[in-house]
Amino acid sequence: MPLPSSTRPGRLPRAALLVLTAVVLVLLAVPAQAASQTATDADRPLPAPGAPWFGPQLDWETDSADDYQERLGNSAALYGQRVAYPLTPDSRFFLQQLVRQSAAQGAVPVLSLEPSLPLAELTEEHAAELAEELAGLHDELGTTYLLRFAPEMNGTWYPWGQQPDAYVTAFRRLAEVVHADSPSAAMVWSPVYGAGYPYGAAYGDVDPDREADVETLDTDGNRRLDAGDDPYGPFWPGPDAVDWVGLTLYHFGPDRGRIDNELDDPAAGGETGDVETSTGFETDVTPRAGAFRARLNEVYGYGTGGGRRPFYERFAERYDKPLLVDTGAVWLPDPEGDPELRIKRTWWRQVLRADTDWPLIGGILWVEERRREAEVRDRTVDWRATRTERLAEALLSDLEGEVDLGPVTPPAEATEVPDGDAPGPGADGAAPPPPLPATAVLPRPTANGLAAGAGALLVVLALAWLVGRRRSDWGYASADLAPSGRDARLDASRGLLLVGLVAAHVELLATTEGPVAHLMGALVGPEAFLVVAGIAVALQHESVAAHAGALAAASARWALAARYWVLTVLVALVVLGLSYLPGTAATAVTRWLPGAAGVDLYERSAPLLEYPPPWWAVRELFELRTIPWPLSMLGLIVVLSVLAPFVVAALRASLWWAVLPLSWTAYAAGVLWTPDWTTGTWETAYPPLLWQVVLVHAIVLTHHRHDLASLLTRPRVRLVAGSLLGLVAVAWSALTLTAAVGDAALADRLVELASGRELPAVRLLLVSLTSLTAWLLLTRCWRPLASTVARPLAEVGARGTTVLAGQVLLLVLLAAVVPGVPG
Repeated sequence: MPLPSSTRPGRLPRAALLVLTAVVLVLLAVPAQAASQTATDADRPLPAPGAPWFGPQLDWETDSADDYQERLGNSAALYGQRVAYPLTPDSRFFLQQLVRQSAAQGAVPVLSLEPSLPLAELTEEHAAELAEELAGLHDELGTTYLLRFAPEMNGTWYPWGQQPDAYVTAFRRLAEVVHADSPSAAMVWSPVYGAGYPYGAAYGDVDPDREADVETLDTDGNRRLDAGDDPYGPFWPGPDAVDWVGLTLYHFGPDRGRIDNELDDPAAGGETGDVETSTGFETDVTPRAGAFRARLNEVYGYGTGGGRRPFYERFAERYDKPLLVDTGAVWLPDPEGDPELRIKRTWWRQVLRADTDWPLIGGILWVEERRREAEVRDRTVDWRATRTERLAEALLSDLEGEVDLGPVTPPAEATEVPDGDAPGPGADGAAPPPPLPATAVLPRPTANGLAAGAGALLVVLALAWLVGRRRSDWGYASADLAPSGRDARLDASRGLLLVGLVAAHVELLATTEGPVAHLMGALVGPEAFLVVAGIAVALQHESVAAHAGALAAASARWALAARYWVLTVLVALVVLGLSYLPGTAATAVTRWLPGAAGVDLYERSAPLLEYPPPWWAVRELFELRTIPWPLSMLGLIVVLSVLAPFVVAALRASLWWAVLPLSWTAYAAGVLWTPDWTTGTWETAYPPLLWQVVLVHAIVLTHHRHDLASLLTRPRVRLVAGSLLGLVAVAWSALTLTAAVGDAALADRLVELASGRELPAVRLLLVSLTSLTAWLLLTRCWRPLASTVARPLAEVGARGTTVLAGQVLLLVLLAAVVPGVPG
């Protein structure tokens, strides 16, 4: 409508002016009222046909929308998160975090509402509280939502599963309130794909006694819940309550088969789920051609009995509802199976191209998490499609032209969740939330770095061999022992590691991809501390035991473990006190990763200042959960130091042949199973079942060092051992050089096997090669080193506890005085 001219209006009578004002107000009110009355489905944005929205479901404790955008090289149109419902202070905080981060990119938050109460106990008040929260955020940020209420409700692995009557009632109750009070939110009905239904041999079954509503689920009336029953229909809430339909369609791999998958009614004499078994999926297998299409056609995985009428046809097409696909391709980080890129790319290409024949596919939510899966024998698998730069580049290349990456709504100004809404302990001293993310200084290997590191090890080995032949007077001798009996080589090694540790921690204040992290990835990282600790345990135990007995030696080791534990607790309390002082930057060591976006490791520490402090807060401190992240490895050192005397006792009883198999058995158990014995962050950072293998082998080799030295005096044995070490070093150097020069697939594989806190094969190889090379260097070239760099390093190594405590304060100081450092 054009603006009126700027000519001066004539004067109107007062009565006419009042009438004109009233008319204008009425005209203004009508469209406003109409807008408020029609702010329903029509006001929510919808994806264009052939351009579904795409985005990840993130692990929001360790990831963020900005980090994902940086990895992918583009924004996303969707961001998903699981949210406990009814809302709690914690779930409200995470909901707000998701919405604010999504709104900053103009993306649509996908909230998977997971009931924490029985379905029958969910009330309209719970729904109204959620709707009020969503409406308030919409008014502030202009965002819209997709609400997946109790997803995969037709399965048996969630507490809300296979309860059709209660589920439909709860869904409709929530939908009615949301549609009335928060029209910017769309309700998504999202079951899991029906192959394998009724999931009697389900992985992760939570209802083995079959107390669910079997009668309603028996759609064919044969008094059995079996493959002939409808996996979707009993859970359908009706088209008036549902705005989007959804379907979970994952690629795990070929199912090895299920036994007794049907669910006979226990009331009629049927067997319960306790006797039903399954053997898991064959993982790391590239999807077959047309695998995703077979799922949409509802024929995949139904055996010889054929499929069913397709879900898409029954619910999306019939009711003209957009379809949200929750998907991902599993990859298990082990040396078996097909390459990760081939598995994931084959699957996502099938998913992205499906909208040609299924145009109502409106959204694709990819699982961007690393987590344990019951379907893979409870092992930790990696779903992420942006885990590596190569994966992310391939994904973005395939996304372009196939999907809508947003923004869906106008991006809002980035805002933080108010501090007052941050999760914290309840007034009733409730149990703490699940353990926080791992706080480990992880080496960051690269293909070029591995090649350079392998070449450096080869050069040092050749130098040590040459020096040993030419300058025998440079070698280490018993006369080089310190008056106190300490081996200066051990102190120098510990000092070098401490210097590297402090450098790595300083680097982490700015980046996780710095030169120190890459150097650790190419050679050896925190594992080296366990090698040195194992050598020290064996030497010191032997020395003390010779003078005061085995019990005194064990007591000395336990006293050292207690000293490390007390040090960690005291430093944790000092940092807590510093966090209350103005002008300090304690968050540099209390957030992981450092910075405002990191997870607050001290979020539940305030009650420690109460009198008396609640026991749960004290327990978290004593279990080394509420500690600065630079000290996280001390928890592992404390636990292994307590166990070390038992290892030495077994060796003194000549039971090395039992110690080593037990160590590798524990390692295998750690690969398959990651128990949570405490709430300590160190436990997830450095899984003790895995990391013990390094310490144990160092103790065994040091305990038998005289036998090994005697064996190596034999020329043939020395020749074979030296040749074998040289051959391994040459082979490793050639392999890494080949990978770095041109074999991208091999490079990716080597980097994967040299990464992670799970100590995969290449990490153990690097520990072995680096340790042997360092031992040869310090033994053959000791005199020149002792007169130069070894002396100051030995001084640092002899004061390890002081360095460990002081580095925490150093990081706080650097964060306070250096511009740009998080703090």
